[in-house]
Amino acid sequence: MFIVVAEKPSVATAIKNALPSIKARVEWVRGHIMDIDLPTTLRLWRLDTVEDIMDVRRFRYIVRDRESYSKLSNTFINCKDDDILVIATDNDHEGELIGYEILMLYRNARKKDGKYYRMRFNSTDRREILDAWNRLEDSLNWRWVSKAMFRHKFDLLTGAAYTRLLTLSSRIGIDASDKGYVKSVMDGTNKQNRQNSNGNGDCGKNRGNGLISWGSCQTPTLNFIVEREREIENFKPVNYWYVEALIEHDGIRFKAKSKDMYEGEEYAMKVYESCRGSSMAGVVEYNESTTLIPRPLPLRTDDALKDLVKITGKSAAYILDVMEDLYSKGYISYPRTDTNRYPKGFDFAKPLSAVLNGLSVDVDSRIPRARNGMLDDGAHPPIYPISPYNGSGIERSVWEYIARRFLANAFAGDASVVKQHARLATAVGSVELYADGQYVKDEGFLRVYGYFMPKENRLPSLTVGSSVEVVSIDLVKARTKPPSRLSEAELLEVMERHGIGTDATRAEFPSLLLKRGYVIKSHNRFRPTSLGIAVIDALKGLDLMLVRPDARRMVEMLMKEIEDGKIREDEALNKAIEVYQQLLGICIKNIEYIAKRLQAV
Repeated sequence: MFIVVAEKPSVATAIKNALPSIKARVEWVRGHIMDIDLPTTLRLWRLDTVEDIMDVRRFRYIVRDRESYSKLSNTFINCKDDDILVIATDNDHEGELIGYEILMLYRNARKKDGKYYRMRFNSTDRREILDAWNRLEDSLNWRWVSKAMFRHKFDLLTGAAYTRLLTLSSRIGIDASDKGYVKSVMDGTNKQNRQNSNGNGDCGKNRGNGLISWGSCQTPTLNFIVEREREIENFKPVNYWYVEALIEHDGIRFKAKSKDMYEGEEYAMKVYESCRGSSMAGVVEYNESTTLIPRPLPLRTDDALKDLVKITGKSAAYILDVMEDLYSKGYISYPRTDTNRYPKGFDFAKPLSAVLNGLSVDVDSRIPRARNGMLDDGAHPPIYPISPYNGSGIERSVWEYIARRFLANAFAGDASVVKQHARLATAVGSVELYADGQYVKDEGFLRVYGYFMPKENRLPSLTVGSSVEVVSIDLVKARTKPPSRLSEAELLEVMERHGIGTDATRAEFPSLLLKRGYVIKSHNRFRPTSLGIAVIDALKGLDLMLVRPDARRMVEMLMKEIEDGKIREDEALNKAIEVYQQLLGICIKNIEYIAKRLQAV
């Protein structure tokens, strides 16, 4: 008999339903069942042992999900000698590591290296599960396991070391009267120091438990928000003026304005006075140009999250959870992917059927003509609908977006917009005024994917040399504006551009910063708290590498090299830790500098 272990209960149910004739027992876990932790010798939080964390290369395995651990242990202990394990976890790096945890548990329970298979699928569609069963692999992808394990080890070591450094330094007494408290922090006797050794915790409440967390993705992400806040604070507004006229032609009214004038109010007033009496303006220039709007590419995780946070107003982390749920219930394909091109031989018919049955739309042609991108993560296809979802709420909104994106990409044409530009001159004073407009010429894919429709402000068709009526003319005073705070969609874009995180992890960091109390969200935009600013200022004052994305980008490159077989996991870990070890040494030498800034909050 086969013992099939899936990563989620709903996926286990889909496998069981797809393989009724197979003699198999289908079990499930709920993500990772094991985790790694520091040695027990580093259990206490002490400043004099923070540097020792970076030297750790032997880790403890601890049980993360005791219920799943006990259930699987009993299953494996009681299985027969000829029973065979089939690992059916998600088809990505973390899924591979979870598969490795299941395999370790299987072999430990049986006290031998039992035979096993790896089952890979990117949706819970019955046909895909059957196909996956017919092409079982006889091994895990050990490069994926190494890549995921590297990330866990690196994040543990650096997160524990820097979190303890920041937290403990924020408690150091600066004057002589605090010597007793300093001693308790240094030797780990203070009760608050007896935290889990991984150093992760909730600062959101925040100064209640005093934990100040750090992460190689989290901190650069926070820095993007703080840097934007500094730009806003340091922005010096400048006054400027422009002449604005209301124009009418063929019954259509539109506004035209002069160039912005920064020469001062007196100069602007002279320009305005020179043309104030104009009742007509001449058309000096008028042109139209057609701009193609290409249909969207096949859907990646990053693109879906950036769009859906705008569409729904929900956080990226929440949306990704919704997408995971839709996947596990068989409505969409696997939602964590960096691929935006369909593989050769992809079957477009079933997704199209799901779209047509789930939406009140039709297509002109059922022959696919997908516009493909250049990205392929080598593991998953783009995200596409599997079956119609007829529910409501956020799940419906997410599914409908995915369905319409698929339809727009593969079964619709490009759209086009006409851009209009006019240059006018007032009859009195000959002050030049400019007007721009646009209108949709061919809706194309926008008929089925209208989330970000171009705004129409159509000008009347004008003829060079003709005259138009000036209804009114005014002098407008304005001020330059600072950049706006980052929205979540913009923050995700900045993170992707700078190589912070991956398509599978990027969504968690904006929500994590909120949880830690480093930022707040106002009008759907991020603003750093005094604690968030203090953490960045304390680290930035010592070395920019501590807050900028360069070091984390190096870590992501090392993970790619592990995946490509160019470097071993242990070599990559040593290289990455060496960089952060040097930076940690700088922080420890300047511990009072950090303490003063954190304690000022």
